Amino acid sequence: MVVAADPPHKHDENRLSANVRLRMLDNALNEEDGIYSSDVELKRGGKSFTVDTLAHFKGQYRGAELFFIVGGDMLENFPEWREPKRILSMAKLVAVSRPDKLRDMNALARSIEERFGGTVIVSEFNGPDISSTEVRRRMFEAEPVDDLVLLETEHFMYRSALYMPDEIVSIRSRLASVIRKKRLNHTMLTACEAVKLAHLYGVDTKKARLAAILHDCIKLPNKELLEYCEQHCYDISDEERKNPYLIHARLGAVIAMDEYGVKDPEVLQAIQNHTLGRVGMSMLDKIIYVADKIEPTRDFEGVDEMRKAAYDDIDLCMLMVMRHSAEYTQASGRAVNPATQSVMDYLKKEMEKNNGQ
Repeated sequence: MVVAADPPHKHDENRLSANVRLRMLDNALNEEDGIYSSDVELKRGGKSFTVDTLAHFKGQYRGAELFFIVGGDMLENFPEWREPKRILSMAKLVAVSRPDKLRDMNALARSIEERFGGTVIVSEFNGPDISSTEVRRRMFEAEPVDDLVLLETEHFMYRSALYMPDEIVSIRSRLASVIRKKRLNHTMLTACEAVKLAHLYGVDTKKARLAAILHDCIKLPNKELLEYCEQHCYDISDEERKNPYLIHARLGAVIAMDEYGVKDPEVLQAIQNHTLGRVGMSMLDKIIYVADKIEPTRDFEGVDEMRKAAYDDIDLCMLMVMRHSAEYTQASGRAVNPATQSVMDYLKKEMEKNNGQ
């Protein structure tokens, strides 16, 4: 599979760099046997002409029969390619067509053969209907893409904020300067999880993405958090002073509003409640709370069961997460935060009420 450095018929100033596309292809082929990525056109540089690439492989695999596989839509402008006759002298051209386009593609294939010689094979497409245009659209609009790309590719796109609006790319860039890389990756993968949960539960996915990306915008070591609050005259409670890690959620909502310009009260509330939760949480609150705990890099005992529960019953998942957190807190010799206990009691009552119905 060859990554084009600069396709002559598809010039696009907004196209991702060839090296990024190569990394995405490598991710996609990571578990595939017998399919390999090639950077031959990247190394050659300049415009990527198929005739030069085929000549390269023809020389590399002397005596082999080559098949050049393309999307059926490429047949329409094939006569305009550089040296189409030479292309067909080196390889059989395989055009993969959608079933509804088969008749048109067969006629086009025959006309190309008559004009340039060689062999053009039309292969009827019967796999999933996957479009790169649709992948880019969904990433931009904060819609799930897990049914269109492999998990590794989905995570790579989120970690790098690929195909996202400029506002989101800018926020990620700013975060990269204030939080560690590991925390940044966690943040972007939390957004990935939040978008899928929001889509499932009928919540605004763009709000979920924004809240998730900013949920840890001031997640600093405890000492630095306390110093930040002192320098900016930010009042903290006795409980927060004893457990400084609690500060970042409440302070994060302030930072999101003051420094990142977020005005939506639902987004700010979700950021504020993602650590301790609260009684009467909105569905967006629950999604950010849960996504933070089950995103793909989390590997604590029981997380797989929590991930399954999140997509079946988000209240059950929240209760599982809180119980796990409470057990960890108690094992560390600390008392469970009263707010956490209140939320756990509330969730149990809600689940009992719902089950009773």
